[in-house]
Amino acid sequence: MHNMEIRIHTQSGSIETFFQDSPALVASILKGIQSTKVFATNIITIAGDYSLTTFAASQINRVDLVTKDAPPWKHPDDILDVVELSEDEFRERSHLNDPARLERRRSPKQTGEFAVVFVEVEMTGGSRIFLAAKIKVGLPAERLQRLRTLFSAAAVHFRMPPGGTAILNLKNLVRFTLNPGPDVTPIDAWLAHHLVPGEESRRLAHTLDS
Repeated sequence: MHNMEIRIHTQSGSIETFFQDSPALVASILKGIQSTKVFATNIITIAGDYSLTTFAASQINRVDLVTKDAPPWKHPDDILDVVELSEDEFRERSHLNDPARLERRRSPKQTGEFAVVFVEVEMTGGSRIFLAAKIKVGLPAERLQRLRTLFSAAAVHFRMPPGGTAILNLKNLVRFTLNPGPDVTPIDAWLAHHLVPGEESRRLAHTLDS
């Protein structure tokens, strides 16, 4: 067991950092945390030798647990891994920087295949998180539900590249965008294309001229 740094990200954009260097206490903290229930209480309190800090759970967007010790949390079935990316890596790997290479949402996938879905998440206060989710493609009727379930829960956890795990408070979720999206269209979806940066003025001029 190793040391651990705890970072609390609030809606206002502030980040409070705490540190625990006792391996036994690190193990106790990780054992006591359930990722889906972290934000279920009204407050989150962190007690140090000289101070006690209490946060309103509803005002927290994200909690980072920076340690080499991985907590034993599982994702829903068919979600094999979720890892955070930098924005540059996200745009490069999802081909958002090269729209001609974007994978169409309705590209067929076979049941049992593996796929990577890139997810941009926007939280209350404007912060954005960029994720890559490795999934096992399920039956056609399940494909949309699996990904929507992941982001309709109370919280979602993911790996951070430097090491450690983050927990996102989905009660403060504003938006999430899947690239490519599932090949199943929700029956209540509005059918319209996502404009890429720089395309807005050209599209608007075309619309006004029509």
